[in-house]
Amino acid sequence: MPSTLAKERTLDDQYHTFLHDVIHGLRQAQKTLPCKYFYDARGSRLFEEICLLDEYYLTRTEYSILRSSGKSIAEALSTYTEIIEPGAGSCQKVQLLLKQLPTLPRYIPLEISVDALEHAITTLKERFPALRVHPVAGDFTAQACLDEVSTLCQSGRRLVFFPGSTIGNFNRTEALGVLRSLKALAGPSGALLLGADLIKDRQRLLAAYDDKRGVTAEFNKNILRRINHDLNANFDVDDGFKHRAIFNEGLSRIEMQLVACREQTVNVAGEKMDFHRGEVIHTENSHKYSEQSIAELASAADMEIHRAWKDPQGDFGVFLLGQK
Repeated sequence: MPSTLAKERTLDDQYHTFLHDVIHGLRQAQKTLPCKYFYDARGSRLFEEICLLDEYYLTRTEYSILRSSGKSIAEALSTYTEIIEPGAGSCQKVQLLLKQLPTLPRYIPLEISVDALEHAITTLKERFPALRVHPVAGDFTAQACLDEVSTLCQSGRRLVFFPGSTIGNFNRTEALGVLRSLKALAGPSGALLLGADLIKDRQRLLAAYDDKRGVTAEFNKNILRRINHDLNANFDVDDGFKHRAIFNEGLSRIEMQLVACREQTVNVAGEKMDFHRGEVIHTENSHKYSEQSIAELASAADMEIHRAWKDPQGDFGVFLLGQK
């Protein structure tokens, strides 16, 4: 793990990047906030709660695929010598793979939250004592972080594990860039194991992002609480903004928004931001795919689907993408 000084530098860099991203996003004609900033400690706890909701099928369905198809997936991955996981979070899903790959030598988790990474590594060392774990604290969308990971990689076949339908948070151009970056990280003999949420009934999709208990609404609004806490802002989180989720048919995606309940001015680290009543802050996209659209995206990144595993209802897919 990083030294105390390195950790302080990392946190300082993260603060300035966070501030820049927030100010930049809120100055746009269509105000935006990057969804990666949902995940402070409270946001991570709220997301864990979301994953247990009846409406939120994504996490439990992907887990079910990794469990029920674990032996088949492990056979397909048996020749790989290290797993790299960008956005590793709590490292829970990768443990299902590690249990099926007991002789895997190395695992490299890349995670923006230093605290989450430290906690996850402690757990991994307890459960997989023979596994060599080389954590990297950073943002997988930053090329410098991917370059750092590359320096840790050894000769052999690399698997990049990218679960959770995180690819859905990016528009097509961005998603293509992410796939190309991860393909380069995997190397010429490597592959990408990708989790993706699939198109389904619109009401089920909407319910997954706007649950009856309001946990997702609190998760969405928590980004404002984090900005208040970390960037000395004064958003009226409880009464100033409301959560909204819509399905954009043309772009095949759920869009999460925060809608201003009244005209107001917010101060963020000394910068004043004006909002009119009904103005929207776009906080997250979650694109939904078909197997065909995954194949097309992979092809544009000069990859193809080698294997695919789905749940019986076809709600979610895990795809092994490799060289054409």
